[in-house]
Amino acid sequence: MSTDGRTSPRTARRSGTTDLDFEPVLLRRPGAGRPWEPALLRRWRPPTLVLLVVFLCLQFLIPARLVIGGLGSVGRPSVAVGILLAFLWVVSARRPGRLPAGRQPVRWLLGGYLAVQLVGYAVGYDRLLPQIEASSADRWLIYNVAMVGVALAVTDGLATRRHLDILLRTVVALAAVMAFVGTLQFLRIVDLTRYIRIPGLRANRELIGVGARGDGDFARVAGTANHYIEFGVVLALVLPIALHYAFFAPPGRRWVRWLSVALIASAIPLSISRSAILTVAVSMGCLAVVWPWRRRYNVFAVGLVGLVVFHFVNRGVLGTIRSLFTNMDNDPSVQNRIADQAFVQQMFAQRPWLGRGPGTLLPERYILLDNQIYGTLVGGGILGLVALVALFAVPYAMARSVRLRAAGEESRHLGQALAAAFPAGLLASATFDSFGFATFAGTTMVFVGAAGALWRLEDVRPWRPISNQQGEFVTMPLTAGVRSRARAGWQKSRIGRPVLSEENR
Repeated sequence: MSTDGRTSPRTARRSGTTDLDFEPVLLRRPGAGRPWEPALLRRWRPPTLVLLVVFLCLQFLIPARLVIGGLGSVGRPSVAVGILLAFLWVVSARRPGRLPAGRQPVRWLLGGYLAVQLVGYAVGYDRLLPQIEASSADRWLIYNVAMVGVALAVTDGLATRRHLDILLRTVVALAAVMAFVGTLQFLRIVDLTRYIRIPGLRANRELIGVGARGDGDFARVAGTANHYIEFGVVLALVLPIALHYAFFAPPGRRWVRWLSVALIASAIPLSISRSAILTVAVSMGCLAVVWPWRRRYNVFAVGLVGLVVFHFVNRGVLGTIRSLFTNMDNDPSVQNRIADQAFVQQMFAQRPWLGRGPGTLLPERYILLDNQIYGTLVGGGILGLVALVALFAVPYAMARSVRLRAAGEESRHLGQALAAAFPAGLLASATFDSFGFATFAGTTMVFVGAAGALWRLEDVRPWRPISNQQGEFVTMPLTAGVRSRARAGWQKSRIGRPVLSEENR
């Protein structure tokens, strides 16, 4: 518009107006059958990927004990984003064509898991719960709805493989940041968690600081996690994913990806935790089974050199970790877990099928069951335990199917890297109350959703043939073409066999 209130010739030519007409600059031109709309109030719907990245940033970068005031342990900002994602998924499910078409086993898995939690919630209230247990059951249900919402958003909300890669690389980058924070704590340089102050958030418990373990009182750290065990276990689950993206990194970004691998791998022992060591052993073992022998030797050699360097830089830490396994008979934490078996058997015998209600077994009223398997058995009974095991088993099978049937080597390797997290996570759940820690639960649910998304994006179906390709990173499956190979071997064995005459038969 010109300064005298008339439209400029350029605007008039573009809009077809005369000197008596004008085009409002703060309104958008109406389309066919649409009225004028404010140009400054354009509707913007954030993509699901953006909300998931926000969830991960809140999960990894904000100390776990900073919560929204008045909500207790379920008041973490990341849980609020999870509730939003669950609501948006339900809205999308009610509108035709908004969710990806086709079968998706993860939807049924998560629906069944949440249904089991609701049944346990009703069973708990049927016992006329005390107020403190009822509040804890409410928090548990809210927490599970949020985590299921995150997994569903990953499964159905990522439209392309590029979006899935961005999300998983974000997990790796944020895990590396958490590892870096833990390393600074271990070296006594600075504890960054003490300086994180966010308006509206307060500590529901005292922030966890640098602990000590072993005869040498070696520092054990938690980074931004809620406990030292959670810190080590989460990093151990993310390590195979970090290795995958380091192996397949483009030339200009390899040093960044390998730096993330180094930070994550070197920070796992700093938790000085048996659970973390067992988790990293299982996750890396599950990933290494698909590598050719040359790749295994290379990774083993680099890992051995890394252990030697770590030993000389942090003398005594590896010895302390070794004593955690060799001195278990005198370890109070191990003995307490063994002593808990009598309590678990007693409570399980009272309500074996449906349990006494998830989230109602409070440490201040009963005992601290530092074992998710035991806690699920008491709180949810056999039905709850089946749902928990299925939460790890079904995504594992789907990720393994991607490893066996995907077209590209990179997709097959990513499928195995995701699959490695589930046996390791289930084992970790037998060593501490894993789902009581939001960072572990959030990371696990992201991987559950990622397995479903990768299965969908690669269009993997059980009837597709198993890939028989031999690559640099993924070896040919033992079951690839087993029938044709057996048939060829049988025919080869018959070549040259003497033919008996009619008289000698």
